[in-house]
Amino acid sequence: MDLKNLNITEKAEEGSWCELEHPVTGETLDIRIKLAGIDSKTYREAARKQINKRLKKGLRKISVEDTEQEEIELLAACTLDWENVEYEGKELECNPENVKFVYKEFPWIREQVDAFIADRGNYLKN
Repeated sequence: MDLKNLNITEKAEEGSWCELEHPVTGETLDIRIKLAGIDSKTYREAARKQINKRLKKGLRKISVEDTEQEEIELLAACTLDWENVEYEGKELECNPENVKFVYKEFPWIREQVDAFIADRGNYLKN
């Protein structure tokens, strides 16, 4: 087996489309989010930045709220694009502010995005 065929870093950096599912029924929605994966440079750089910030702050000073905000920021850094994301009848532009808003207000979306990013199989598909 040639390891070159299993190099996920480049594909994870390019991103892959996550199709959101309804939080109760599991039905596929028409909302898609393009995400960089856990092996991408984007993910690793954002994670390192957070770890360095924690170390400077001191581990005992990290609250649950801080941890949640860090998760939102990490996932936002990995969000490359999206389609059909609307709020109150308006289509939301995919920008850091809107992405963080959606991930904060809709934990079920955040959970799906987090699981998708961590699944390397999503980045090995042809």
